[in-house]
Amino acid sequence: MAAITGATLQEQIQKAITAHGVFKVRVGQMVEAGTAEMTPQVAAADNQCPLGQWLYGGLDASARSSPQYQSVKELHATFHQAAGDVVALSAARKRTEAMAALEMGSTFKQSSSKLVIALSNWADAAK
Repeated sequence: MAAITGATLQEQIQKAITAHGVFKVRVGQMVEAGTAEMTPQVAAADNQCPLGQWLYGGLDASARSSPQYQSVKELHATFHQAAGDVVALSAARKRTEAMAALEMGSTFKQSSSKLVIALSNWADAAK
């Protein structure tokens, strides 16, 4: 996965939203296929994906000092904890439970939606 870059914070945030979507789809595909291309620990780590790497090392100090940054960082960590739980279920061959953990209303879906909303709000505030 490519690093998140862009001339403006808004461009970077749009790429971050896309990267998040790619990761989310990847987790779903793993569960569907019953594969284990990542461990639950990697899925749960909020600094391993492109969005996490951007949050922890790709932003300048002014962006990291914004209130939106802290909110996004916390929501991102919550999402990854849920992703780790889903991957753990899949790795334990509990496919039915893993599939249920991907459905609407699940912690995985809710935390993902909240993260995307927070990222979008941050992009709006940065204009």
